[in-house]
Amino acid sequence: MPEETPLRVAVIDRELCNPDRCTHECQRFCPPVRMGIPCVEFIDGEPIIREELCIGCGICVKKCPFEAITIVNLPKALETNLIHQYGMNQFRLFRLPAPIKDNVLGIVGRNGTGKSTALRILSGNLIPNLGDYSKEGDPDKVLDFYRGEQLYYYFRDLYSGKLRIAYKPQEVYLLPKAVKGRVKDLLDKAYESGDIDYVVDTLNLRKTLSRDIKELSGGELQRLAIAATTLKNADVYLFDEPSSYNDIFERMTVAKFINQLSRGKYVVVVDHDLAFLDYLSDYVTVVYGEPGAYGIFTRIESVRTGINIFLDGYIPADNIRFREKPIVFTSIAQKHKPETYPALKYTNLRIKLGDFELRVRDGEIMQGEVLGILGPNAIGKTTFIRILVGELTPDEGEILIAPERMAYKPQYISNEYDGTVEDFLKENVGEEATSRWAVNSLLKPLNIYNLLEREVKNLSGGELQKVYIAATLLKDADIYLLDEPSAFIDVEDRLEVASAINRFIKLNKKPAAVIDHDLILIDAVSDRLMVFEGEPGRLGIGGTPTNKREGMNKFLSLVNITLRRDKHSGRPRINKPGSRLDREQRERGEYYYVT
Repeated sequence: MPEETPLRVAVIDRELCNPDRCTHECQRFCPPVRMGIPCVEFIDGEPIIREELCIGCGICVKKCPFEAITIVNLPKALETNLIHQYGMNQFRLFRLPAPIKDNVLGIVGRNGTGKSTALRILSGNLIPNLGDYSKEGDPDKVLDFYRGEQLYYYFRDLYSGKLRIAYKPQEVYLLPKAVKGRVKDLLDKAYESGDIDYVVDTLNLRKTLSRDIKELSGGELQRLAIAATTLKNADVYLFDEPSSYNDIFERMTVAKFINQLSRGKYVVVVDHDLAFLDYLSDYVTVVYGEPGAYGIFTRIESVRTGINIFLDGYIPADNIRFREKPIVFTSIAQKHKPETYPALKYTNLRIKLGDFELRVRDGEIMQGEVLGILGPNAIGKTTFIRILVGELTPDEGEILIAPERMAYKPQYISNEYDGTVEDFLKENVGEEATSRWAVNSLLKPLNIYNLLEREVKNLSGGELQKVYIAATLLKDADIYLLDEPSAFIDVEDRLEVASAINRFIKLNKKPAAVIDHDLILIDAVSDRLMVFEGEPGRLGIGGTPTNKREGMNKFLSLVNITLRRDKHSGRPRINKPGSRLDREQRERGEYYYVT
């Protein structure tokens, strides 16, 4: 039998493609073109690849000086599962997840593979064109396409107006620009049903009601957006990254709150915190593919099976491998051999700022060390760093060895810069930002080298985050502070980012402090841990830096949770309170690193 012709996917990243600055290598070196076959054509100055004429040789991919072309061969059978395509040589989505009433459906996958597109389709904001990008999507054609399947009934009710949608977007930091006024005013405006007092108290928003929205922290903005979404009288609730900016205490609260919301409703959650998604979801679907080129949704699986499929990069039922190597986790706290001299050293510190007081026990950060900082929001973590670099003077105690220059990546980042990534890096760092040393030691490990020609304003949240991380680490400083570098970055990239940060700090023998609420990232990036406790907004107590095992046990005992290790992947999973494993680990005093 003749071999089945594969489905050819050719994608051109229009942000990277710059035909005015090249010699049209994609066309000049294309074998079919050289044989007189118009596989690559230029229309109005822009290249077009005719997929039906493409032989999949990949020469244009290698020859393109801007790395703007992706050619992928997919199984021919997927052609009948094409749900949406944005245009000629643009992103396309195969299959869709089917929400399940009375359950929370979690979605996990890399950025740029179609999670947001799927949410837009499920919300009704985007009618899928079923691959015919020359026409607008037609609800009747969608219903015919899904007739006899579970999604038929969902779309039938959605398009007939029987389903009301409530959608929480990813970019909550833009909320103060879109909505003005007090928190209470926004909640009153959003309120349609439910117990508003219960929502406010459960999400710990009572103290913020009289405050202006622009004064809120990231975690408060996130919980406000969740509250406003759930107060709507909807049948379908869609949440895009509800864990971002919240500390682990708040993430547990949000997880329980969203899970309870599913009674009689459809709930779909996209998030990159695996422990969080695992804890709140009833089912999971994985989306895989080539970021910016295509995305494919798997069938719905149990939570454990679905997340392990994503980590393994392998779908047993279909015998498909979508990642070369599995993502693995260590169950042992790696021992850290510190440098012989400290980069900074301080005695017991105390400072009072208005109604808030911070006390920090004496300690030191060694040269070439990454110190992970854990604790609730509004507990004084950033205030501590500001003391170390001299921005604040403590009322008691002193800095014995102090760094002079600090490089700081803030919690909130902006995409309003008018220019390319390369322009942004050079403006913030200098010409050396794109030197061979910078490219090899940081830009390529962070997977942002191919973004240099992209406009900053067109970057995704995860891409923007990595650009800010690079701009911070490339500065000539005596200490580096990264505040929540995991926000909006997908699971695969989080571990790569953690490795890149730690390796870069070791290479330069400079100290760094990383504040984050993702336990997986903190575990991977840190050499030692510093735990903050107390009463948020009133009293913060910073402990002496300690080894990871002791620090993690201390922190998780404060959160009052234990984490077991998945037998297959080794990833951390939150134990149910009072379960056998929960009781046994508490008795042993081992909350995380169980050997």
